Amino acid sequence: MKRKSILTLCAIVSLGAFAQQATVKDVEKAIGGLNPDVNTLVDAANKIKSALTNAETKDDAKTWYVAGKANFAIYDKQQTAMMMKQPIDTALMGGSVVEGYKYFMAALPLDSVKQLEKDGSYKLEKDGSIKVKTKYSKEIVNTLVTRHEDFNRAGGLLYDSKRYKEAAEAWGIYSSLPYSGLAERSKFVVADTVLGMTAYYQGIALWQAGDVNNAVGAFANARKLGYKHKEAYDYALSCAAQAKDNVAIVAIAEEAYKEFGGKDIQYLNVLINDKLSKEEFDDAETLINDALKVDANNAELLNLKGLIVENKGNEDAALDEFKKAIEIDNTLAQGYFNAGRIVMKKVVAQQKAMETMNRSDYAKAKEEILIPLLKEALPYMERAYQLDDTNANAKRILSNIYYQLGDEEALQALDK
Repeated sequence: MKRKSILTLCAIVSLGAFAQQATVKDVEKAIGGLNPDVNTLVDAANKIKSALTNAETKDDAKTWYVAGKANFAIYDKQQTAMMMKQPIDTALMGGSVVEGYKYFMAALPLDSVKQLEKDGSYKLEKDGSIKVKTKYSKEIVNTLVTRHEDFNRAGGLLYDSKRYKEAAEAWGIYSSLPYSGLAERSKFVVADTVLGMTAYYQGIALWQAGDVNNAVGAFANARKLGYKHKEAYDYALSCAAQAKDNVAIVAIAEEAYKEFGGKDIQYLNVLINDKLSKEEFDDAETLINDALKVDANNAELLNLKGLIVENKGNEDAALDEFKKAIEIDNTLAQGYFNAGRIVMKKVVAQQKAMETMNRSDYAKAKEEILIPLLKEALPYMERAYQLDDTNANAKRILSNIYYQLGDEEALQALDK
């Protein structure tokens, strides 16, 4: 009874394996038929999926090879329809070529049969390695090389279909294939700068998909391949900021600063803030001074220099830098705020010094020193708040100035 059950089980397993092998053959026949329509090809591509997971067929290179061919056939059919101005499914067309690539890449490591001698031992190459015979690898590699541009087109189709993750896959395949080792770089007739531009598109697609970590890597690859346009740095910075990757932020800013110098203040801001956080004030000031040699009348740079000088402990020199900044640009809200803030630091220091004074000395110091300082800070802070009424600190300090000057009307107006 047990023997019969085992034989029956073996028969069932054999029938299952035979069924999956028959499926592969059926799909191969369907895609090789006389002008199959797209529905036939889609059905064939879906049908073979069961063979890709079956224990008897999943390790056979032919299974993956046929699955790849089925998907490339779908792409070709849709491409023909597109050329004939017929309606197509852009997501299906783009997705099929990506799936075809994945199946072919899965087939390659399986497509190697170790050759045997008549006595059962392995045949050896001259260098002593085992001789290996392949059946599909050459065609697979040639197909991927000749279809290289199809992956670029697929990326565009998928992006237009808002399939951003899949678009990134397609563009990633396109930009990486020439350096994948599958074939010599010279077989791919495309410049590195074009590959770089496509890697940039890949980064944009990943950003759209919310995958900011991998987007940073794609933008880095774009720049490595020669796509050194400013947006490749700016999007990378934005994605690194979203990922809260401070190391990447500083590295990107350093790279961008070398490329663009002080033309964009955001790169310097990052580098200077990094230096300030490390209390490397001299290095921060050097960065600013180098940039000012290129653009001496850059108000934002002067404002940043003021902050650095202030951090080094020279508040009077810092105030001079803030004043230079707002003389050049009378719309620089931060410049006015910083100038007013420095004067108010003097106010606070004076108030502390007055704490131990007698009444007579206090009144004199208030009239001769404190009030003039408050009046000096007032126009800076008023202008800062006028330019940026979202600056809560400016409003708070301004309110304090009005209060200490006894300007009730201005204080009420500010509160309103």
